[in-house]
Amino acid sequence: MQGERGCNLVMKIMISGGGTGGHIYPAIAIARKIKDFKKDSKIIWIGTRRKLEKELISKTDFGYETIKSRGFSNNFILDKFYSLILLSIGFFQSIFLILKHKPDIILGMGGYACAPTVIAGFILRKKTAIFEPNVILGRANRFLKKWVDLIFVSHKQTLNETPDNKSNYIGNIVKEELKNSPSKKWGRQYFDLEPDKKTVLIFGGSQGSAAINNIILNVIFNLYGGIDVQFLHITGIKNYKGVKKRFLRIFKNEKVSNYKILSYVHDMHFAYAASNLIISRAGANTIAEIICLGIPSILIPFPYATDDHQLKNAKILGDIGAAIVIPENELNINELTNLIFSLIKDEKRLKKMGKLSKNLHQPKAVENMVKALIKLSEE
Repeated sequence: MQGERGCNLVMKIMISGGGTGGHIYPAIAIARKIKDFKKDSKIIWIGTRRKLEKELISKTDFGYETIKSRGFSNNFILDKFYSLILLSIGFFQSIFLILKHKPDIILGMGGYACAPTVIAGFILRKKTAIFEPNVILGRANRFLKKWVDLIFVSHKQTLNETPDNKSNYIGNIVKEELKNSPSKKWGRQYFDLEPDKKTVLIFGGSQGSAAINNIILNVIFNLYGGIDVQFLHITGIKNYKGVKKRFLRIFKNEKVSNYKILSYVHDMHFAYAASNLIISRAGANTIAEIICLGIPSILIPFPYATDDHQLKNAKILGDIGAAIVIPENELNINELTNLIFSLIKDEKRLKKMGKLSKNLHQPKAVENMVKALIKLSEE
């Protein structure tokens, strides 16, 4: 086996492209698996100064370098010009860092930060690869696909956008902790919830979702006392105080025993373990984790995501009956109330949705990707 044959050789891999959890978490999982195969491997992370990225990478033993980079977020000419300047600076910084660290291979994780580094790697004749966690290629990967040696995708549908001779469908990549999830009782006890009561988990990704936060309190108010269920609501740090005030106003300071509100959760595998049903956005990381664990879901895609990629992510589950997809502009308090009420009481349907979701999981995704990367680096 390739990984075992070369497990004592030093390998240097440069990983670039963070900013959001959908890019960072899979990258960390890949890097750790490389270390399993090649213990003396050197991981160099090339990223930005964004808070989430810096916080997550600081907990690893990776080398950490930053470059200037920025996505093309709108159509204003001055904004595009500014992005182009930063990307150009990031490109020359990447040239310097590649010459400094001399990586065997450069892996771009799909965020805007990876474009300067991967292009610099191509020009310096380094082996290069990219990974796409979403159903459709992001703008950076769409541009980079012509220049790289290998392309790894999480979903079969993405193969329609990539060259056959470079493409590898591997499945979703998730944090290692998810593969050793605790029991439902343990997950619920972790949050001081009732250990035997059905639980609905609500969250909006790492940043939270104002739209989901705004409607869910009214839904919980409608359901309160009418169904034996409890709610774990993760608001996002910036939304927490506002949601807490609104909660107190709606429930008039009454203690609600079946509702737990938190601003942020680092150990999401406990939250997933606690839940029978998830209500969330449809970012790449969320979809990957739902698939890995086989949890039924109600997905409310972020309507302003680039190229509407969250809706396309959600449809992967919605089209096979593993999730119910509700566009944000169609959110309705009474309809969502009735939907949760009917789902949580229908154990047979919940199990079927979970099974359909789990069927999409590829348990050897990380291992297969790492083997391919090692083989590429040794060619």
